[in-house]
Amino acid sequence: MNNSSFKKIPNNIKNLQLKNRENLYGYSYHDRYIKKLQKKDLDKEDPHYISTYSSFLGEVYENIIYELLLEFALKSKDITRFILKGPHQKNNHNNKNGLMIDRNQQIVYKAGYKDVTEFDALFFTKDSVYFVESTIVKTTTSLRKRLKKKRSLLEVLFPNLQVKALIILSEGALGVNVFPHYCDVWVTNSLDDHDLINSLIYKKEKTEHKFHKLEHKKFINAHEVRVHNFKYFENLAWVLKTSRKPTNKSTVDMEFFCSKKLSLYFDIYSKLYIGYITSDTLVRLLKFLNIQKISQDIPIEQITDDQIMVTLEKNKTKFELIYYLKILNGKLKKLEVKGDVLDVSDKDPKGFTASETKYIRYVFKEKYKFSLENIQNLLSKNFFN
Repeated sequence: MNNSSFKKIPNNIKNLQLKNRENLYGYSYHDRYIKKLQKKDLDKEDPHYISTYSSFLGEVYENIIYELLLEFALKSKDITRFILKGPHQKNNHNNKNGLMIDRNQQIVYKAGYKDVTEFDALFFTKDSVYFVESTIVKTTTSLRKRLKKKRSLLEVLFPNLQVKALIILSEGALGVNVFPHYCDVWVTNSLDDHDLINSLIYKKEKTEHKFHKLEHKKFINAHEVRVHNFKYFENLAWVLKTSRKPTNKSTVDMEFFCSKKLSLYFDIYSKLYIGYITSDTLVRLLKFLNIQKISQDIPIEQITDDQIMVTLEKNKTKFELIYYLKILNGKLKKLEVKGDVLDVSDKDPKGFTASETKYIRYVFKEKYKFSLENIQNLLSKNFFN
């Protein structure tokens, strides 16, 4: 299906001409800090103020775009379903897993109560699902990197639909012409209505305007959308188990990681767990790799369960081994080999990696332990050169 209606930006969206401007007052904003800075009468040219103000401006821009897309969806013959969020949705669903509206009124996919990713908007056509990303940030490099995870997750959730993206940028954005082929890119005028912005910061007009809720059968709630069964943590265990060759459990089947399905998983997870080594094997491995410097001391005797988790990361067509360990009653560490340096960094204790490693430690059995020879053999493969 050629959705030509998404190739060209409508004039009202390009010019940010919102019909129901009053609806912007129905959204929640992170306005506490900008209010605090304004009360301090901070210099408007101060970089800190500019950054905070721009962040708030980005929130408003995203809401304006969403409201304009609601109007667009009503008129579009191609759009069959459009997911509601913000003040338009009935209620949030803080379920353990699935597509839902979170407490911040955003569309998210969750696993184990944690956000896997967020979508500025989601809508469907006859044969496709579109996710929307809207931003006033001029540099789009980071945005383009995030697209892979979002697209791959939707391909898993909706295996029978094409997955496409609608990217909406403010004028002056860089890299407009280098987005992937599945993206339609719209560029709007800049949001420079500072009276509106200040009004929203203090919500002076909130009680003066009525919220206009659009009603149509194509408008749906996130939890009503049927998605393909995707068990985030259980899949990690499945990959671990399936990655070992039936004839030799100590050998990793690298061809398995080159499949289409695993390519999607690398985009979603960024890393996949393939086994573990002991602290003794780690010391010997560092000698084998001729590591001359370690960026941070590692208390070897305090490694939880004496397990250093071995993960696989993919960079285009090549693979890399990354290691993780948990210090008893301490931090989770990431170990990355960079030439003759072992780069050791701390991971967010509330992040997905912490949850993944906690889960995978309970999955590990003796058969998933690598010897030094196993790691050496693995690194000798063409997949790593």
